[in-house]
Amino acid sequence: MTQQTFKSAKRRYHRVFWPLMALYTIIVVSGSYMLNQMEPEPKWLQASLAVACALPVVATLFVMMRYALETDEYTRLIQLKGFAWGAVITVSVIFLIGFLQLFHVIEMFEIFWIGPLFFVAYGLSTLVLSGGKQC
Repeated sequence: MTQQTFKSAKRRYHRVFWPLMALYTIIVVSGSYMLNQMEPEPKWLQASLAVACALPVVATLFVMMRYALETDEYTRLIQLKGFAWGAVITVSVIFLIGFLQLFHVIEMFEIFWIGPLFFVAYGLSTLVLSGGKQC
């Protein structure tokens, strides 16, 4: 990927990120509403909506990576370190939850919450790594 100025890379990121998040929100809300109107809920529709909800999130991860690779060395370092720390924190929590379940300390945990955990860990990590400056 070609390196762009910080401003143009950020603009390009936002131009794709926000429509993806809007699409995600529309799919989640309208899909949930649609499923609530049906009794019983068809499995094929449930599966289709699950995939449709996941696609914008997966695309967002690729957009985030593209943004990191299109910026200068400093921003790239902060973004990729944030990804790494976000992954370390997320995987650590996954192992902790897994062992707590294995030893019957906690009941089953909704795996869905691991995804948002990564985004929070990534965001906080980049904030700390950048010294509070926007990257």
